[in-house]
Amino acid sequence: MRVTITLDSQVAAWAEQASDRQHRSLSSVINSSLRTALVHDSVATLAIDDAAELAAAYADLDHIMAAEADDRGPHDAA
Repeated sequence: MRVTITLDSQVAAWAEQASDRQHRSLSSVINSSLRTALVHDSVATLAIDDAAELAAAYADLDHIMAAEADDRGPHDAA
């Protein structure tokens, strides 16, 4: 679903910095942040799609591992 929102300038800056650091799209960072906050705040009442959450967790892990690999840089072959 496409939704248009206006972010506070400080929140927008934090999201852009996180996006750059994690080598992820701004949309991915915001979705992950909202998912975490909403689940945390509504754990008892929010219906959670376990398969979707597992897929999102693996996608987040893949992005983090790729970012860490990028940060390490290429390794010289011996």
